[in-house]
Amino acid sequence: MDINSLLSPQDSPAQETPPPHPAQNSPSRPSSSKRAIRQIPSRTPSGLSKQITSSPHLSYQQQLPSPGVTYTNGTRAIHSATSTPPERAIHSPRDARMTPPHPYTRQASTPGMDTLADLAAMQHQHQQQAARQSSVAQRPSFSLQNMPRSISGGSVTTDISMGDASPQTRNFAARALAPEHVEYLTQLDKSLHENPLDYYSHVNFVTTLHQGLQYHISAIDPGNPQSYELLSVLREAAANMAKMYPPGETLWLYRLEDEKALAANVEDRMAVLEMYKMATQDEPSSAKIWVAYGKYLGHLLACSWEQHPPEQWSEEDRAVGRELFTPVLLQDIWRQGAESVKYNLQDSSVVWDHYIQFLQDDMDRSASSQEKQDKAVRITNIYRERLGQPHATWGETLSKYASFISHIGGNAEEAMEQAIQQNTHIKQQYTHREEFEFNLLKATQAGDRDTEHYALTRYLKWEKKTMGVYSFPLVNALFERATLRFPVDSTLWEDHVEFLIWQKDPSVDLLEVLERATRHCPWSGSLWSHRILTLEAEQRDFNEIEGIKHTATSTGLLEQADLEELIKVQIAWCGYLRRRAFDVTATEDDADIAEVGIRSALELVREVGMKKYGRDWPGDSKYRLERIHIKFWLQRGNPDEARQVWNALVKKHKDSYDFWYRYYIWEMVLWANHAMRDNSNRGQQLQAPTRATTVLEFGMAQLHTIDQPEPLIDMYVMHCEQHETVLKVRSAQIERRRAERVVVIRRQKEEAAAAAAAATRPEQPQSHAADGSGKRKRGEDADTDVAAKKTKPLEAGEAQSTPTEVRHASEAPSDTGSLTQKRDREHTSVIVQRLPQSVTQIKIRQFFSDAGTVRNVTMKPEKDSMVAIVEFESPEEADYALTKEAKGFEGHDITIKRGQSTTLYVANYPAHADEAYIRKLFEPFGEILSTRFPSLKYNTHRRFCYVQFADADAAIAATKLDGTDVEGLKIIAKISNPNAKKKRDGATAEGREVYVWRLNFKIKKREIQEAFGQFGKIDRVNIPTLPNGNNKGFGYVVYERKEDADAAVNGMNGKDFWGMELKVEIAQDRAETTKPKVKSTIENAVSPAEREETPGKQDTTTGTKGDRSIALLNVPDTVNDVRVKALVEPFGYKKITLMPQHGGAVIEFESVEQAGKAEIALQGVDFEGRKLRIGRYKDLIAQKGEWKAGTAFVQPARVNRPAAARGYARGGLRGRGKSGLGFGRPTVPHNTGEANSVEAKSNDDFRAMLLGNKGASEENAK
Repeated sequence: MDINSLLSPQDSPAQETPPPHPAQNSPSRPSSSKRAIRQIPSRTPSGLSKQITSSPHLSYQQQLPSPGVTYTNGTRAIHSATSTPPERAIHSPRDARMTPPHPYTRQASTPGMDTLADLAAMQHQHQQQAARQSSVAQRPSFSLQNMPRSISGGSVTTDISMGDASPQTRNFAARALAPEHVEYLTQLDKSLHENPLDYYSHVNFVTTLHQGLQYHISAIDPGNPQSYELLSVLREAAANMAKMYPPGETLWLYRLEDEKALAANVEDRMAVLEMYKMATQDEPSSAKIWVAYGKYLGHLLACSWEQHPPEQWSEEDRAVGRELFTPVLLQDIWRQGAESVKYNLQDSSVVWDHYIQFLQDDMDRSASSQEKQDKAVRITNIYRERLGQPHATWGETLSKYASFISHIGGNAEEAMEQAIQQNTHIKQQYTHREEFEFNLLKATQAGDRDTEHYALTRYLKWEKKTMGVYSFPLVNALFERATLRFPVDSTLWEDHVEFLIWQKDPSVDLLEVLERATRHCPWSGSLWSHRILTLEAEQRDFNEIEGIKHTATSTGLLEQADLEELIKVQIAWCGYLRRRAFDVTATEDDADIAEVGIRSALELVREVGMKKYGRDWPGDSKYRLERIHIKFWLQRGNPDEARQVWNALVKKHKDSYDFWYRYYIWEMVLWANHAMRDNSNRGQQLQAPTRATTVLEFGMAQLHTIDQPEPLIDMYVMHCEQHETVLKVRSAQIERRRAERVVVIRRQKEEAAAAAAAATRPEQPQSHAADGSGKRKRGEDADTDVAAKKTKPLEAGEAQSTPTEVRHASEAPSDTGSLTQKRDREHTSVIVQRLPQSVTQIKIRQFFSDAGTVRNVTMKPEKDSMVAIVEFESPEEADYALTKEAKGFEGHDITIKRGQSTTLYVANYPAHADEAYIRKLFEPFGEILSTRFPSLKYNTHRRFCYVQFADADAAIAATKLDGTDVEGLKIIAKISNPNAKKKRDGATAEGREVYVWRLNFKIKKREIQEAFGQFGKIDRVNIPTLPNGNNKGFGYVVYERKEDADAAVNGMNGKDFWGMELKVEIAQDRAETTKPKVKSTIENAVSPAEREETPGKQDTTTGTKGDRSIALLNVPDTVNDVRVKALVEPFGYKKITLMPQHGGAVIEFESVEQAGKAEIALQGVDFEGRKLRIGRYKDLIAQKGEWKAGTAFVQPARVNRPAAARGYARGGLRGRGKSGLGFGRPTVPHNTGEANSVEAKSNDDFRAMLLGNKGASEENAK
């Protein structure tokens, strides 16, 4: 066995760097062990580099000075680089995935294993001592510009130097470069000779040379790119960088652009295609690379096959090209690209459009009609599949689909109608995300990296929070987009990995994602740890896992970023070795390997820690690797070795109560085997836990310095009382008194020292923000303080868009009620008319983006134009938007006017009224742009809506209906004013409602009417009842006059009524206690009159409650129970329970047959613009309420009533929504277990019952 193979490269006692593999010198396989790993620095560019925004992380990181000097760009035009940094090696992007930097040939274990291990350790210690004598005490701080060559003093960059040890200045003169650029390259070259690991110098060096080549091709010598004087330097620079830093999307495109221009023959062009293949493997979610790949292959295809090719080739090259570059190959490239990015909502169409166009052109070239027909069927299916995926250009895809159907002789209108009906939910999916996509697009186009990162993280947070059953591909694609744009943000990669682990979706290869993550962020110990653990979970080979561990630790940059990152990797590695050593199939060699590997990890961490923090470094404060070592020895049956590890930790952790506690518990666990009497120790004295007692006594000796002495004293005394002899217990009592005195004296000294330090501390000047105690002062900052209390802090890793901005709401849309200021659409909206019919919401948002934040856009088609209602966040932004009228919209004259006084607040209309009813009622007064119903999720009693007219005159005219009678109700129709308070009205507000409680449960509504009718004319009586016909002990009586209600209180309060002392009072609303109703119920079992006439009538329902109940799913949360009642009434319902928070309702029927008929009839029915789905109660509860993009109704204030005496509460009529009735019923437990526990029946069961096979149905119910 090779002992050195278990040690990290830095720890090998044979040599500082293990011998390289023979294949390592191959130019196509650069050593991944030599690649430096990026941290997250930033630098201030100068000169030409000012055009290069290649920081691999967010700009709010502290910037570092440029290694070069300041230069200007001169007079020549130089293309600017984008902000995506290089991410992977150019020649071999897959090298670092599964191949360790230094493969080892493992020999068989021998009996001299321990001797070899000791010898290796001794030799290593000797070399360490020799190295320390000549090492430099201080090391420079870590950055990508000033990076030490090796943690152990050796060089990890031997094979990446730019030249000789003492290089001479090279000449970078070229016709394409101005003198300033030549001097800038000279400075970068010098910087790279001094520090070959300087990431930014590599980026600027390669980018400047690339820009020079492009300028040479475009302006100096267009026909001969090979004449570029620095071509060899460019290729050398790219190769040197590839050994350490892999290119990302942008530098891949740069390199491919250069190689395409330089390709002179078929072999060169095939090499370019191979590079494209590597680029797509490296960045599979990059739509730009896939499009460039397909276009280049299409160009090669045209040059090989067309009579008039875009580029002149020799006949020999054309002949070879016709063999190599085929339409089948191009089709496969477009198919792969479309599949890879299909869930990218914003950019997937860029690839898919090329793919579908290629297929349609190929169909048109078909030789036979049958072949053409087959291809048409395939293309049709591809269109339908695409329409079933949300994307930004869904409408354009639908138009192309209709054109294609028309092209092949089909019915385009029917196809479009069918596609729209089948994919309504797909359009809604994108609508919910449209605002996030727009914010992201705006930040990307503006080049604002901070805003783009904030928009992405906010988008991801919302996606995870609202994730549904079918959302996984969209969330995963969004993570891919995020890591493509910010490839060195390790937090994004960790979030992505954790998301995939949580979801366990087999469609995504977790290991492939982890490979890319560790290549892009190789300093992240968390990512390497996840990769090792995932390999172990998938039962990969030991050599493969060992290679990944060596790849992680070989460069030395884990500890440069943070020693904690190195420890994370070693924990994963040592944990794997320990678990492998004691697997059921393990051998003795596996245990020996684990022992040496754990020792090696401990030595490495100790050595790195001492070099990083000095010889007095106390070690890992949590001693995690040591605990793995202890567990290893214990599992191997050698507790004495484990105890030696504990004792070795005492010196550095003796002042930690946590350490003594863990050590004590460990000893007690070992002693537990001897704590019980059995046949083996019968007649003998049980062993006392003397070793555990000794541990606590050692801890007690540290009372002067230990961090928590009090709990240690208590633990020691308790231990002695539980487990030791009487002599030890007595000694512990004495020791306790002594220890407590020691602790008291210590605390007194600490308090005195703190007081003395406070007395000598200079007085801190007070500021307006805070006083010395940290409390904010009143006065000027009172408003700021109030705002701060309402502000939810930003989560870690997220940036505020404006430093002084006070955020009053969650970053992600929420279904909970808002406590913010009321939404004022009337003063913050404008109406835009005469827009072209092709306009989209995105275009409207972009048009008004400079006016302010567009909160919502509602569009309405007209005869030959579109009308849009655009809502802003403030009235000032709406005022500014009016000035955009003069500019016009895409060459069209438009009209913009304020939305003020155009919206009508309508209430007290019939409960069954829907949008069509409201429109019919108000259409005579003018053109209606929209109607808005409130969500009932927070209060099912809401019965109002908003009707917006095209102009204010029509809205004012419509107020004529205010107070008019509509089906027996006085309708309310007023100009909407969010700041106006509603005037209280109704029986409760007028004092005409009487609340009665302590009723005899047998009393009926008729007796109540007779008893209270003597005081005046009664408007209505409400006595809530139970299913058995008994009342709930309270009720309401509403009189027509307030005087009659007062007389009823005076005459009936305290009176004996059916053996009970009646309590009567005037009903009052108390808004601070009563909760809004989140569900409503309509019962239709037996009318009150029938129940009074036949009190003994038995229930005629059949089957269990679960069998005869169905759940309506996908019901809009604006639909009330009365409209649901109208839907199910033909089937004979018994009870309707509306639950808007879950987007549906539970319908209970009289019989199982009725439920079966209703299920079959209602499945897939169009209801209020939705297709109903039928399920069971558990399906409804599992369903989340809908979220509407751009709308956020405020949760209503709670209306509360006084609590009744003796546990009774106020109650009222169900589902009527009138003041004073229906709030605050007494709490009665509802038994929903039956509905949840009964197994759901299939449609076949219901059909069998409908055919008369009731016996089988009853058997199933049992």
